Parts: sequence; structure tokens; C-alpha cells
Amino acid sequence: MKKKLSILLITMITLILAFTGCTKIRSTFKDLTAETIGLSREFYVYDDFGNTTMTVSGKSTDMESSEVDNVILITIDGYTWQHVGSSMIAVEKGVKNLVDEYNLETNIDSGKNGTGILMSLDRKINNFKSKMTGLKRVLVIKNQSGVIVGVYEGNNVLVEQSSLPSSTKILIDGKRMTVYRCDYEIFEQGMLK
Repeated sequence: MKKKLSILLITMITLILAFTGCTKIRSTFKDLTAETIGLSREFYVYDDFGNTTMTVSGKSTDMESSEVDNVILITIDGYTWQHVGSSMIAVEKGVKNLVDEYNLETNIDSGKNGTGILMSLDRKINNFKSKMTGLKRVLVIKNQSGVIVGVYEGNNVLVEQSSLPSSTKILIDGKRMTVYRCDYEIFEQGMLK
């Protein structure tokens, strides 16, 4: 009965959020969903050379800080996994890694595409848009050695501080991504066109 009530409540909240369009609220709801019924995710662990050393997936997952410093406690389909050290990307199913398809330029000249007028105004507009609707962004994720291990893009991307150690949480078109012990660059899509 409690599970049916939880699912009904989550469904109602989802419908409300679908019509409000606020990315920040959607992110909060996504965290609540992970804590109550879990998210269907894939976890990718990388070595210093950018090779995937482990892939773990589950239908119902959640992540939280462990009682040990810098350790992440991951619950996967009722099992427990503790992770520390290696770079890891945890991504909700449905978000595609475009690292093999994306042609990255090392020199980016945004002046040919940009329309910036006043820095303080541009910054405020971008911050507001990010929280309300998200921005069109490309995320370039690197392991701790600086090797590119992932490229993700989305039309509504919100980047937030995570309560997990050494982590950042990101919402990409309504799907959750968490990067642990990774470096990253996040560009507005218009800069790379």
C-alpha cells in the first residue's frame, strides 16, 4: 500500500513539474525519487588512461555519503557497493555518452558566434535561465589524469553542488548524472557550433 501511495504521489508531482518547467524543482524531485524508489542507472569507473575498468548497472539505485571520508555508498537493487578513488560517472539510463561521436576542438573561439553585450547582465541572464529552464550545454568529462572519458549534451542542463564527496550532480534533460573525482568542462552548445 505504501509503495502504491509513493508511486501515486511521485506521479502527481511529476505531472506538476512537467507543466511548471522549473529545472531546479525538477532536480529536487529527481533526488527525492532516487531516495524513495531509486533511479535506473549505469555506473562507469575509469583508470588513469581513460579505460573503463568496471561497468555496473541497476534498476533501482541511490547514492549517499558513507561513514568513511571520501567514500560513496551506492545501493543497487538492494545490494550495497562502496566506491572510492577512481573517476566514476553515474548516469541515469537514457543519457548517451557521445565521446566517440563528438569532434572536440582544442581551441574554441566563441567570438564568431557570441552576442555578449554586458558581462554582469549576461551572467545574470544565464544563471536565471539555468535554474528555470536549463541551458543548452555540452559536458566534457575527464578522469583525474585529464583524459576525456565522456561527452554529453542536453537542451536543459543544470549543474549543482552535490552532498556526495568529490562529486557534482548534473540534470540533463530531466535525467540525473553524478560525476565523482572527475574534471569537466561545460560549454554552452552555441560556443562549439
